[in-house]
Amino acid sequence: MDAGALVADHLALLAVPVQDGWADSEVRVRIDPGPAEPEAVAQAQAGLMTVHGREYGAPRRLGLDVATVATGILAAQGVLAALIARRRGLPVRGVTVRGPAGALQFVRHHLAIATGGGAFPYRPAGVPGPPFRTADGVWAEIEVLAGDDWAAFWRRLGLDGAGVVGAAWLPFVYRYLAGECRVPPELPAAFARHTLAEVRAAAEACGVAVVPVRLTPLAGVTEPWTVAPHGAATVARRAGTASPDAPLHGLRVVEVTSRLQGPLAGRLLRQLGAQVTKVEPPGGDFGRHSPPLAGEYGAAYLAYNEGKRIVEIDYKNAAGLAELGELAADADVFLHNWRPGRAEALGLDAAAVARTNPAAVYAHASGWDGISDPPCPIAGDFVVQAHAGSGALLHPPGAAPLPSRLTLVDVAGGLLAAEAVLAGLLHRERTHRGCQVGSSLIRAAAVLAASATAPWGPLDGPIETAAGHLVVGAADPVTARRLRAACGLPVTATDAEVRAGLCRGTAARWADRLPPAGVPAVEVPVGLAAVPDDPRLAGLLERAGDACWVPGVPWSFDV
Repeated sequence: MDAGALVADHLALLAVPVQDGWADSEVRVRIDPGPAEPEAVAQAQAGLMTVHGREYGAPRRLGLDVATVATGILAAQGVLAALIARRRGLPVRGVTVRGPAGALQFVRHHLAIATGGGAFPYRPAGVPGPPFRTADGVWAEIEVLAGDDWAAFWRRLGLDGAGVVGAAWLPFVYRYLAGECRVPPELPAAFARHTLAEVRAAAEACGVAVVPVRLTPLAGVTEPWTVAPHGAATVARRAGTASPDAPLHGLRVVEVTSRLQGPLAGRLLRQLGAQVTKVEPPGGDFGRHSPPLAGEYGAAYLAYNEGKRIVEIDYKNAAGLAELGELAADADVFLHNWRPGRAEALGLDAAAVARTNPAAVYAHASGWDGISDPPCPIAGDFVVQAHAGSGALLHPPGAAPLPSRLTLVDVAGGLLAAEAVLAGLLHRERTHRGCQVGSSLIRAAAVLAASATAPWGPLDGPIETAAGHLVVGAADPVTARRLRAACGLPVTATDAEVRAGLCRGTAARWADRLPPAGVPAVEVPVGLAAVPDDPRLAGLLERAGDACWVPGVPWSFDV
């Protein structure tokens, strides 16, 4: 997939033409491929393959061009921010995004955890899962939000007591952060004794979501986000003064979100200079002090919320709800990821906010928006991957079509949510009308699905060498010839023969030897703690709370 083409496609939704690298003839957009090109090398260098294969004991390639997609979305965000800044009086003429910045978004909290020094409150043990396979041969993903529901579900499948079921609860809860989930083998065995219908009946009785893993990608989801103007015209707010390193400076974002998708969107808007006020319940977001810690705070919490102004509001009572309403009435952007119906019940749906603040960009980062028949109310990353058929594209032919433990749609969904907000702000600058923007995890899954890799060959995945795993980028004929020459092989050598030759050396040796010969290559990191030391990623990472490493500001703007 081409990141530049993605930029053009997304900006076309706002009738912003991109020609010869210029957007709207005003802003030059440049994607610097840097040392991480091509896609497979970017995945390896940033640690995506490390996390994707963690549960199975060896790095694995992702069959979707997720790094390229993320870089393209970041570039589109940069263009939108630059166009907004121009209309606010700053003559921005260009934006640059370095290629590795996209890949790093997918390891944001994994990187923070690996460099924060904290530990998970359990030791991983057992077999991978879920998804588990039913007696009638269907892979099915599970999502559960409460420990009591978890225990009740497994009792209905014949596992009584707190032993193996209790031992599996923490690995299940932390699978989003750990990048793996190992459970006692009794759990998949219990699943395998029941049909999908029986498993679903047990789940429905206990408030558990069970979603079959789709074997082909879901069709019918098109636009990555939507923009709908409010009814009344208004004069758009132009508070503050933009600057080259903060094109959204002076704009106010009120964020009422949890988990990963919404907080990532808020974090990106903060990195663009907006003032982001995150509303949390009394006592704070559940992740604020959840292990693994990095200093005083949860490492994952820091990764997504560094730099935000945090306020605690109990908006379940009248006084708190009124306070939240006042924040929304004074915001340029009101961003939430509530379940469907929650905003209406609180009196903070788009129409209600527009009545008090017609200039607002009202943003809903949802789970299932874009399809009419969601499989369950819960929209966690892994059930969305399962329903979208992401796993069918992630793995090589013959492998089980299982979701990735990388939070692919949460991260892509957060990227798209931020892009949708920027699209809304540009719409406001152009028309002087506020608007409602929508994005979702299922839309993110569709964007990723469009980047599916062509059939894999022997050189397309991590190569296990005499010591370590190696990834090379040799898809084009010129680089393929260079690779054979560097290996001392004839031009006619097959990919299998080249792979065999690489296996006889070490990954570190080849990673040093091949790039000077014109062949992109990288040793796959065993863990993510050493990623910040990679000189090829210099300038793309920063310290959060002086406690851990996270992706830094991915854009640079020229005036």
